[in-house]
Order: sequence, then C-alpha cells, then structure tokens
Amino acid sequence: MRGTAPTPPPIAIRRALEEGWDGFRRGSSTLIPFTLVVGGLNVLCQLAIRLSGERIVNVYGQTDPLARGFLVLAWLAYLLSNLWLVVGLLRGANTALERQRPRLRDLLRLDGRALMRAGGTLALVLLVLAVIFRLAQASAWLLALLQPLLLALPLLAGAAAVVYVVTDQVLSLPLSVLGGHGPMEAFRRGRAAIDPHWLQALGLTLLLGLVLLSGFLLLVVGLAASLPVAACILVAAYRQLFPAQPPRRLQAQPQPVQPQRKRP
Repeated sequence: MRGTAPTPPPIAIRRALEEGWDGFRRGSSTLIPFTLVVGGLNVLCQLAIRLSGERIVNVYGQTDPLARGFLVLAWLAYLLSNLWLVVGLLRGANTALERQRPRLRDLLRLDGRALMRAGGTLALVLLVLAVIFRLAQASAWLLALLQPLLLALPLLAGAAAVVYVVTDQVLSLPLSVLGGHGPMEAFRRGRAAIDPHWLQALGLTLLLGLVLLSGFLLLVVGLAASLPVAACILVAAYRQLFPAQPPRRLQAQPQPVQPQRKRP
C-alpha cells in the first residue's frame, strides 16, 4: 500500500503577520523605492492608454494607425509593469524574510522566465474566475425566464465560488515566482495546500485585503507601503507551507570490495 501524502499544516496568521512586518521593516528602504519607481511607470502607462485611446479616431471619424500602435504598446507596457511589480516585491520580500536586505538593482532586473510564469498563473486564475462569472450570468438569465424570484441565487453562488477560488489560489503567485513552478503546477500545489485548512487561508486573504484597502485609502503614500507589507505577509505564509529545501549533499558511493588474492 502506498502511503498517503502528509497534510500540510494550517497557516498561522499571527505568525505570518509578525514575520511579514519584521521583513518589511528590514527591507523597507528598498521595497518602498522599488514600488514608487515601478508604480510610477504603471501610472504613466495608464495615462498613455487614456491619451492614445482618445486620439484613435480623429474629428473626421478616421482611425489613426499611429495612435492605435501607441495604444497597443502602452497596454503591453502596462501589463509588463504590473508583472514586474509583483515579481520584484515577492523576491524582495523573500530576501528580507531571510534576514538580508534586498538590493534595488536586483529587484529592478527583469527576469523573463519569472515574468512569464507569473503572467501565466495570473491568466489561469483570471480565466477560471471569468468562467465562473459567465456561468453565473447565464444561469441567472435562464432562471429569470423560469422563476424571476430566484434570480439572485446563481449570482450569490457565483460570488461564493469566486471567493473560494481567490482564497484557494492565494499562494499561487509565490509558488510560480519563488517556487519556480508553471501555472498549472502552481494552481495544483496551491489548491492541495489550502484546501485542508481553507478557513485559515480565508483569514489570510481578508488580512491582505485590509492591508491593501488601507493603502488605497491613503493613496500614493499608503500604496507604496501597503503593497510591500502585503507581499511580505504573503511570502511569510508561503514559507510556512513551503519551506526552503536545503541542497542535497552528494553521498559517496561505496566502492566495491576487491577480493584479495592468496599469495603462494
């Protein structure tokens, strides 16, 4: 009989909060400037998207190909800056939690593979959420034809499914960026680790949401601090369930014993 895989321990939310805050204090001198630099680039991309979108069609109703190409480039830069911010914050938080001070040049260095893994993981999660949302809309439309009083039930079920998936995949980004897993593997590993202790993961998700909400209320200054704090808490929780494995030492292979010849 094959042994069953050990159940991962639940996330200790208070421990993740304390370790994440200590990591933020240790690396704040790097994480905050990195957030301001890449976040400022993200805002510039948003402004470029708005301006180029307004100039695609001129006053004569004709499409400007130059403005259209500029709009495509602005969207690509916007998506790249978002992934750059996610990857840099997660790596910087991981370095700070290892009791080292992250360096700004390391966070600003683009890692194509990590960006692709993070982008693929985000796309997969968003695709699952989009499918749930569309199914809820279609079910509500069909139910409205049969029984209008029950119209809200599919929407409530869809909202519950969205909360479940978001909580279930709260560690998918650290798994792809820090663990080096592809989108499907990060999705599977995150679900296997979270499912046995989903309520603790829901508490972690709510905590991260409160931290980000406080940053939005304080605008630019708040976001520059709340994003690194949330990243440090998330990585601290990730390190609880997926501790860094020490490198394996190569064991010396036993040499075969040569039979001794008898001397005449």
